[in-house]
Amino acid sequence: MGVYDQLAYPGYAYAATHPARLEVIGRLFGLRPRPAVTSRVLEIGCGDGGNSLSLAQTLPGANILGIDIAPGAIERGARLAEAAGLDNVELRCLDLQALPEDFGSFDYIVAHGVYSWISPRARASLLAAIHRHLASEGIAFVSYNAYPGSYLRDMARDILGYHVRTIEDPQEKLAQAQNLMATIVAIEQPSPYAQVLREHMQRMLNYPDALLFHDDLAEISTPFYFHEFMEHAAHHQLAFLAEADLFESQMTEVPESAERLMQGLPEDVLVREQYLDFFKNRMFRQTLLCHRTVSFDRELDENQIQSFAVSFRADPQQTPPDEPRSTADEPAAETFLTPEGFSMTTSEPIVRAVMHALASAWPAALDFPALLAHASQAVGPEVAQDLIAARLCSVLLQAYLARIVLLNGCPAPLVNRPTTRPQASALARAQCESGARALSSLLHATVLLQDELEPKLLCLLDGTRDTQELSRVCAVPASAIDQALQRLASIGLLEG
Repeated sequence: MGVYDQLAYPGYAYAATHPARLEVIGRLFGLRPRPAVTSRVLEIGCGDGGNSLSLAQTLPGANILGIDIAPGAIERGARLAEAAGLDNVELRCLDLQALPEDFGSFDYIVAHGVYSWISPRARASLLAAIHRHLASEGIAFVSYNAYPGSYLRDMARDILGYHVRTIEDPQEKLAQAQNLMATIVAIEQPSPYAQVLREHMQRMLNYPDALLFHDDLAEISTPFYFHEFMEHAAHHQLAFLAEADLFESQMTEVPESAERLMQGLPEDVLVREQYLDFFKNRMFRQTLLCHRTVSFDRELDENQIQSFAVSFRADPQQTPPDEPRSTADEPAAETFLTPEGFSMTTSEPIVRAVMHALASAWPAALDFPALLAHASQAVGPEVAQDLIAARLCSVLLQAYLARIVLLNGCPAPLVNRPTTRPQASALARAQCESGARALSSLLHATVLLQDELEPKLLCLLDGTRDTQELSRVCAVPASAIDQALQRLASIGLLEG
């Protein structure tokens, strides 16, 4: 964690760590975690607070505590929190190996980018702290580099480590490492092993500087097999709940040999998860832990869907010309494609109606009663409400597991259309005024501003100016302001 004072690390909002997402998974498995909106959250290794501050702005009724061993990072984050007026977040310079006795308990604990990058003694302290300070039905998020995929990362790390072994200055070390990677990428060796290394280093060249420095040039970077991590967690009386992305635990469209192998494995979720890592050559894990004494059900409770907010970013696609068209008695099929390349195709009227409603609402979420109303309107009063609700629960759960829709314990506090006097979140404005172009959105994700207009415009969005005033101050046509505002709303930077 000390690298945050060697190279300024711009903390990023990371959607998978959001308590409202963790709450969903806990409730699907039958846990009763505290609602995220009123929870107490601890982030271990918070850096300059980018993630913690973003949590605070999206959960104004929660209390967020971020800790890190780097005083410079904590000071930067505290200044930004003050500038943004966030009074529900506190950043403290603490060593997780020496936490105070009266630290209290937390409903959600996040340790992102920590476990693989600290000493064995500190790793033990991390899991011990989670056991000691996690609420009885709380959920902890721990990410780490995983084998077998990280053997490729180890190879790249060894190469870079040798190249920069005599360099002390962090910026020079970073520059020399990037120069070597660019050189390796440019050399067209026909060997399949060389090609794999080139592709991996090309990905690394696209990393932000601080991420490359933290993940691949840090003094400590230790991957683990999943079973090794879970053995360590079990030693601290912690149990595996799930991966933070349930999609990662799915196996679809696999050959019969893989299905037979999986069927022959013991009915042990840890064994099965380990084999999934073998099949997928997994390089990174985001594992959710709970207390070993807590009871939960491995069978997901789809009825819980009725209590979640649902969001969906996708566009309907036209039916390809080579596919058969529907007849008068058969509804047309429609495909919905997400920006990440995940898709669903359906001809079912209630599903199509709900997906169109969600797509129109993005980036806002809709609650289940609103979706039920859209579905009911699509099929008419002759279909019973309870049957429609049951069908919706089933469809939305499967869409969630397939990364089509997002589920949240509470909707994000944003608007999907600019208001008469648009207002950007206070945190985004404070970040922008400090010179940042990567901002924390109200979707708890990091978004990038474009061109020269957006940064200038966003700093003015305090809710006191209409489009005409913004046009005059920015010296651009009102139509350009409208277009920019709509994009800022679409990426979750405008609040109501």
